[in-house]
Amino acid sequence: MQAFLAGAVLLVGLSASLIGGVQLPRLRSKRLTPEFLGWAPFAVGFGSWVMWVLMFTVSRVGFTGTRNTWICVGMLGVCVLVARPMVRMVAPARLDGRRLLVAARAVGLCGVVAGVMELVATGIGNQAMAGLTVVYATAAAVLGLLRTVDHGYFPLVLLWSALRKALLAVVTGYWIDHAGGALVPDPDHATAGALLLAVLWWSTVGVSAGCAVAAAVRLVPWLRTGPPANPAPPGVKSWPPAVGDVWTAELTHDDNNFKERPVLVLEHTPHFVRVLGVTSVDKSGRRHGYLKLRQAEWEGVLKKDGWLNLEIAHIPYCDFLWRHGGCPDRVWDLLCTKADVRERPARSGPAPGFTFQHRLRSAMNRHVGRDARTVRADTGSRVRPPWTRERV
Repeated sequence: MQAFLAGAVLLVGLSASLIGGVQLPRLRSKRLTPEFLGWAPFAVGFGSWVMWVLMFTVSRVGFTGTRNTWICVGMLGVCVLVARPMVRMVAPARLDGRRLLVAARAVGLCGVVAGVMELVATGIGNQAMAGLTVVYATAAAVLGLLRTVDHGYFPLVLLWSALRKALLAVVTGYWIDHAGGALVPDPDHATAGALLLAVLWWSTVGVSAGCAVAAAVRLVPWLRTGPPANPAPPGVKSWPPAVGDVWTAELTHDDNNFKERPVLVLEHTPHFVRVLGVTSVDKSGRRHGYLKLRQAEWEGVLKKDGWLNLEIAHIPYCDFLWRHGGCPDRVWDLLCTKADVRERPARSGPAPGFTFQHRLRSAMNRHVGRDARTVRADTGSRVRPPWTRERV
């Protein structure tokens, strides 16, 4: 009974990786990504049943003779065709046009499933339920790992997911051992139940290890240089920010407070984007450093008149939220020819938002400081000066 319960827990854990969840935004913004896929376990279950029937038939027919070889090759081809929609189902939208990558993943999935079936073939024999469980556990582990890695943009969030799966593996491993089971049973002498438990447990371990490796590979360059230009942050539909486009981004101020603000994209670099910030605060007294933007000229881009700060700001790629539209040609020509666009003065220190603590917190999908919209102008603090004016 204990072994059955442990197997059920592992099966639910593997299915949860297919379902996914909602990527929480750093701010209460529009960057909510619907990643929930409740019907994925049922789709994978049906696909696993078809794959088991095909691979079981291949193992019985065998590659003996020209006719049987062609039959087996055809069935394996059909197996890849069955695996392809399963792979595409869990993949993010950015892989829509990458057919070769999706096909390669489908071939890899079939290869892993075939290898595991061959490993436990003696123990499960022709038991349909046992064979289906083995195929489902293996397919769910591979597809769950792909889904978690593809959708896990923030490396420390991905690492936390790996740690949760590792904890599940440790607890169930102790549970199985306490119930008298074996985590590495002999395929030739172990019962079908023992083999199923081992396959489920090692599938969970594989998902955890894969997530941990992917998180580590992403975390090291993230902490060294900042968020990468690719892949796109979660919830962003248009990527990357094109030069001349207006986006809403989280703009960090010198006191570490931050705010969602429209920005005009000037240039890409490998680790950040150079932009000009837009504010709605009247800057008519500082015309030498700002450019007046009239809403009539920016129809569909800005909701009201604003001022464009001509001092360049640097924004990490993970801080871009959504696109508004393009800059009018007249304004862009003015910026390229006549406007006094300038770099941030060296005496002002490093650009805000790029210290190690900022990179570390952004890897957690968090932000150093507070949302400037929640900081009152009359708030006193000896640690942080009161927020009394807009500064971009």
